[in-house]
Amino acid sequence: MKLKNYQEDIVLNTINIILEEQPGLTTDEAFINDVAAFVLNRIPPNYIMSERGFTRLALKHLVNGDSQHDEEKLTELIELVALINRGVKVVSERRKAPRTEARRRAPHLKAPDPGSLEYTHNFPQFFGRVIDKKSGKPVPGACVTLYVNGVKAESAEPGWINPYCTKELTLGMFSFWPAALTAAEEEKSWKVRFQVEHPDYEPFSLEKDIHTTGVFRVYDFISGEMITRIEPFALILRRT
Repeated sequence: MKLKNYQEDIVLNTINIILEEQPGLTTDEAFINDVAAFVLNRIPPNYIMSERGFTRLALKHLVNGDSQHDEEKLTELIELVALINRGVKVVSERRKAPRTEARRRAPHLKAPDPGSLEYTHNFPQFFGRVIDKKSGKPVPGACVTLYVNGVKAESAEPGWINPYCTKELTLGMFSFWPAALTAAEEEKSWKVRFQVEHPDYEPFSLEKDIHTTGVFRVYDFISGEMITRIEPFALILRRT
């Protein structure tokens, strides 16, 4: 077996999954390779020379019942997704014309007005899974919508779609990163609601109160402390 950077396969596979969620984006092989290069230059390589090495590294990405290990993998996955989304954004902007349009920032990323007394409240990244209550198996095709204080949340970065429809390939998992909001209060509580719809299941809703501390900047990074894992949403089949 030739010397190979195992990260290439992981990155390329993840890029393809993410691009499926952005059908309006024009991509080709060169675009995908540009994004992959952007990501691979920012993560450590993992070289292998044998099938045993490949299997060992592949097992790192499978659930093994070790909660601490699973949390570490979850953090790595979300950080990789965020980096890929950033790479997609950077490569897309490089291809836009004119250049002034490519450099235009999204409204929610504007720096706070120095004369304003408002605080910027950054939200965590939410990560969860939709399962069948009876079997415990993942449910593909479930559309999950995130609301903050009763309003459908805008996304902090491109690629964090709201609503998000689960897929069999990703084992019924979903993720959200709500855009930062401003408020006069430095300490603030928010009502976050997850609404789940599926044609074969009863509607499901979960509401949580979260607390944020205001700052004077919009966070454009992800860290383990910012990730909130939601308990699995167990759906009940509709009666026929």
